[in-house]
Amino acid sequence: MDAEIPWDKSRMEFKPVTMDLTYEGGMRFVAVGQNGVSIPIDAHVHLGGGGGIPNPIDYLIASLGGCVGIKILLSLSDNGIVPERLTINVNGTRKQSLPATFDHVHFGIGIAAPVDDARIREIMDRTLQYLCPIAAMFAEVGELTYECRLLPMMDAVTDQGSDRISKNHI
Repeated sequence: MDAEIPWDKSRMEFKPVTMDLTYEGGMRFVAVGQNGVSIPIDAHVHLGGGGGIPNPIDYLIASLGGCVGIKILLSLSDNGIVPERLTINVNGTRKQSLPATFDHVHFGIGIAAPVDDARIREIMDRTLQYLCPIAAMFAEVGELTYECRLLPMMDAVTDQGSDRISKNHI
């Protein structure tokens, strides 16, 4: 997926990533990244984990949502826009055979910002196709769809029923 897109070169990261994991007992590990930050990991409860800390799939979906959110914020900031609110709901379904990869991921985006439907759709399409590498990896094995809800601005007098919804798929 090599595409020439307008994106500040300083935002592009192509360096290798290193993560060291250490077994902590039970079904737990601690991962330590290049920056020294520790990330606790446990197995899902049905696999013997305790349920008190995230499992690998939790982190995978959180990383996907976080990456998409960061790229949305960067795209908005390129136009001098800072949203009042931004919410992201990620809902994925998995194949019922091994490997149980995600065959469909749907994003529910709620945003209160001075943007129109067309601009947020453009940002989402570009984010899911090119800017978020995690979304691009998910798109290699499944379908990505999204729904954007433009939320009322807090400083504007608007009717809650006036939220607009845009739906699309990649």
